[in-house]
Amino acid sequence: MATAAEVREGFLCPMCMKDLGTVTMLQGHFEEEHSNEDKDVLQQLRGLFGKAKKKILGEKDEVEEGGSSSLQSSVYKSPATGSISGYDPTMWEPQELGVTRAWTDLFKAHRGAKVDRYVVETNKLIIRLDKLTGPDVPMETSKRRAYEKSVVQWMPDNQAKECPFCRRSFTLTRRRHHCRLCGDIMCDKCSQFLPHTFAKKLTDPTFQNQDIEVGFLRRTGSNSSLNSILGPEGDPHIRTCDNCRKLLERRNEQIEQRTSKPIVVLLYEKLKSCVDAAEELLVQYMPMVESLSCGESMYSLQEAQRYRIKITKLYETIDGLSKKILNLGLNNEKEPSQKQLLLQRSIRTYATNFMQDNMLGLQSLPSDEQYLKLQEARKLEIQKRIAAERQATFEAQQREKKAKEQREQKEMALKNEQLKQAEARERSGSQKLAGWIPNESTHINFNNKDDPMIQQMNIIRSYIKQARQAGKLDEVQMLEQNLKELQNEYLRQQRQNWS
Repeated sequence: MATAAEVREGFLCPMCMKDLGTVTMLQGHFEEEHSNEDKDVLQQLRGLFGKAKKKILGEKDEVEEGGSSSLQSSVYKSPATGSISGYDPTMWEPQELGVTRAWTDLFKAHRGAKVDRYVVETNKLIIRLDKLTGPDVPMETSKRRAYEKSVVQWMPDNQAKECPFCRRSFTLTRRRHHCRLCGDIMCDKCSQFLPHTFAKKLTDPTFQNQDIEVGFLRRTGSNSSLNSILGPEGDPHIRTCDNCRKLLERRNEQIEQRTSKPIVVLLYEKLKSCVDAAEELLVQYMPMVESLSCGESMYSLQEAQRYRIKITKLYETIDGLSKKILNLGLNNEKEPSQKQLLLQRSIRTYATNFMQDNMLGLQSLPSDEQYLKLQEARKLEIQKRIAAERQATFEAQQREKKAKEQREQKEMALKNEQLKQAEARERSGSQKLAGWIPNESTHINFNNKDDPMIQQMNIIRSYIKQARQAGKLDEVQMLEQNLKELQNEYLRQQRQNWS
């Protein structure tokens, strides 16, 4: 072993201080002789050997196979950073968790205090701003200054030697000006000016002024107190400091975030209004097309053409808006989220399906020449239909007339039959008065099942027989005539029943 004052050079073993000659020999000696030493010390020394060998031999990260296998195993390369060190974390023993401390409550307290301060200060400014823009503000300069001091206490002039924003001293030319909202002092160049329209937007939730962009403005011109209320163009405004401006502009940003709509929502609302307008026009256009295609004159061809032009323009607008929504945000540095991209593709699909369902099936209008031909064809068709209806009406009238004549003939035949029967009854009654009366007591076999007309004919036959016996030839002839009429009537009724 060498003394403390002795300085030795070469490839020395750090454990036994033996001089090995080369790096390879030093490595092998260390692996063989000192393998049972402390693991942490060995691991550290192996790392040092690896670094020394790489530096001396100029080797890269990749180590050749063979004698350098032990050196490669002693070098640890981090997979995350790619850096090489002599410490291998996999060989360390698990470290127990030490003392921990949660800083969440402290961070929340600091943040809550900051938010509370911002909210409280901003609300104070809004209340003061509402008073300064209300109807009670006097127009006279002296009265208005007293009113402004009553709203918020102004800082005394002797307490401000310089502007707190630009750090310039106040002089006869650089005057002091007070903020009407917090009362602090600043110079003219550091003053901010709040228009009354912007104040109304901050204090009145129902205020709407979409056509004019409102915000703070820089005052130019006179430093008089009057110009702190009235601008160069006569627009009323209020002098404020930069701190109040920041608080009010932050409140305005919050209002804009709550009330304003994203660009994709605005585009979709416009697209949806175009879709609704197209659907309403289609409801009116389709009956026009069907009527004009049939040659009807209920609608005007020029009016239908105007409707078609409007529908076509709406389809073009819908297509353009859907494409704009689809490509929204793709060219920005920060790409939109997957949900927003899915929403944009869904809107484009909806617009495409709507146009395919309605535009492809949109029936075209006939030209002026085609419409004239359709009108002529319709006139001919109407004339043919009228002629056919007239012919059908005439035939129906003829059939009704013929049926009426047949009914009248039947009625006349029935009346004649009734007259003949009445005459026969009258003749039979006159014969009784002449002195001959048939004997009704003559026995005649009647069958209850026989037809009444057959029974009547049997009675007349018995009368004819009695008249012949009595020698009454006229009565015989009359009765035979009656019998013949009854027989004919009976046969007629039987034929009707058979038919």
